[in-house]
Amino acid sequence: MIKRQKLKYPINPLSGIKEAQRYEVFSFFLTFDCSKRINNMAEKEKSPFATDNLAEDSGFLMLQVSSLWADCHDRILKKYYDLSHMQYAVLASIYWLVLHSEKQVTQTILSQHTKINPMAISQMLKVLEAKGYIYRTTHLNDVRAKAVDLTQQGQELMNKAVLTILEVDTKFFQILGKNVKHFNRYMFELLQANEYKNGSM
Repeated sequence: MIKRQKLKYPINPLSGIKEAQRYEVFSFFLTFDCSKRINNMAEKEKSPFATDNLAEDSGFLMLQVSSLWADCHDRILKKYYDLSHMQYAVLASIYWLVLHSEKQVTQTILSQHTKINPMAISQMLKVLEAKGYIYRTTHLNDVRAKAVDLTQQGQELMNKAVLTILEVDTKFFQILGKNVKHFNRYMFELLQANEYKNGSM
């Protein structure tokens, strides 16, 4: 039978310290712990966020609502038309501008109309052209620019997709009821107040 050797040092590191010294050690750790908690509380009080209640944060609410809205579009458009929300937005904008404007639709006009980055517009136009939904021609007044229009296939697609999205939007915003007109007015005011003018807000 193997005998266990006795430990040369006490298991409790404080057992060999006198009572007065032990009290000082415990006081030190207690003070350190309290200071740490106070510092943590102070850090929380110095939070850069304007509010602890995200239901009062307009920017975060806009992020959440716009993401949910775009997701609703993506699911339906992907299922029935093999389009993304952004691709639909570009196609719908081209169609609307062609029907309601006398100007030829260019990439710059599309970007200004949708507030989508010109590079993103350019990439989506390439995809939509490859799918056969749009075609580009030389602009009548500017040979450096290209005018964009829907093909017959693109028009047929949008005549169906617009009605589908109208139904999706009606369901999404139905909680607003009669307040939807006020909601639209507030969004339009935000849009007008924050549009970039001459390269600055």
